[in-house]
Amino acid sequence: MLSSTRSLATGIIATALSAYCVVASADPIKLGSGILLTPAVGMDLRYDDNINNAPQDGIDSFLLLTTPRMGLEYDRGAIVYSMEYALSHGNYLNSGRSSFTDHALSGTADWDLGRRHNLTFGAAYLSINDEFNDQVVDDLESLIFERDRYRQSDLYVSYGFGAEGARGFLGVTLGTSNRDYREEIVARDRRSPFINGTFSANIGGKTALLANLEGRRIRYDTPVGDLLDRDNDETSLMVGIERETEKITATILGGLVKKSYTDSAITDYRRPRWQASLNWSPLETSELLLTAERRPVDSAAGIANFVDATSASVAWRHSWNEKIESDLFFRYTKADFTGTQLTENIRRWGTTLRYQFRPWMDLRTGISTLNQGATSQLFSYQRNQVFIGFDASY
Repeated sequence: MLSSTRSLATGIIATALSAYCVVASADPIKLGSGILLTPAVGMDLRYDDNINNAPQDGIDSFLLLTTPRMGLEYDRGAIVYSMEYALSHGNYLNSGRSSFTDHALSGTADWDLGRRHNLTFGAAYLSINDEFNDQVVDDLESLIFERDRYRQSDLYVSYGFGAEGARGFLGVTLGTSNRDYREEIVARDRRSPFINGTFSANIGGKTALLANLEGRRIRYDTPVGDLLDRDNDETSLMVGIERETEKITATILGGLVKKSYTDSAITDYRRPRWQASLNWSPLETSELLLTAERRPVDSAAGIANFVDATSASVAWRHSWNEKIESDLFFRYTKADFTGTQLTENIRRWGTTLRYQFRPWMDLRTGISTLNQGATSQLFSYQRNQVFIGFDASY
């Protein structure tokens, strides 16, 4: 239960930092002296029928996407250093649109200070040059296609108190997230220092009570022209419960989030906030994952005070035999742009079929669809992709 609770705390931190790099599963290369290297590379040939997200008459193109990735770990016993890097390079083959390269880099230093104490330092850097690159970023914010090219840097330190198997665990995280937009006229850079506290208490068996308190200061660059000053302080409190059995892991948290604006022209907001997940493995060969959450998302373009986002997803993974595996997912997101009349309803679904061609190579093919409805026709569009590719690791 304690390790699961620590995973929850890490997940809450990841909400702030985003999931930057995902290195493909592979046996690491042992370089000696406790150093492990995990290289991987993927390549996709995609057909995309609407690369410019146009409401009508979208531009279609083939896209060659190359994604080398690397993980590095250095285990010194009491201290474990880790680093992950992902590069995603895309070439549009027949549309005239410029190629792009996205970068994602993150690293941590994890100190085991004894049976009850743990200290972690972490940093991350993200460079996004294409707004629809699911090979690098796939968080809630990336589902709301308001943002474009930017650089983001994050820094945090986290302290955990609680021994393995103990009835209680306490985690505290201090950090900051900085985002700088490039080639954007309206979007404003922002700085967001934050503090996060997580507490769990085992109430018997495989059940634990949870609490999470987070405070964040969101500061934008000087407003341009007649734009409102949307600097605000955000505070949220959630409490909930976690249950873990052999086949099911379930977590639910609920509470309130409040935004207090420095500009008196903007009314303060108080909204419900919640997140839930259910991981069910009815068979050794099948896994079902359900998630849901509601939280505020900063509005990059400045057309809203913030985006009130509610999202739910279902994903199913099944192994048909030792070599063939499939994934199927559906995700729905409702985005209310507060202070405006704009509302978006975003539906994404897709399926992937994988075949283990060699122990070190998986072939894959699949389709994905994005359907975005909005109260303004300018923000409504549909986008479909068909792809074939591979993942290779050492």
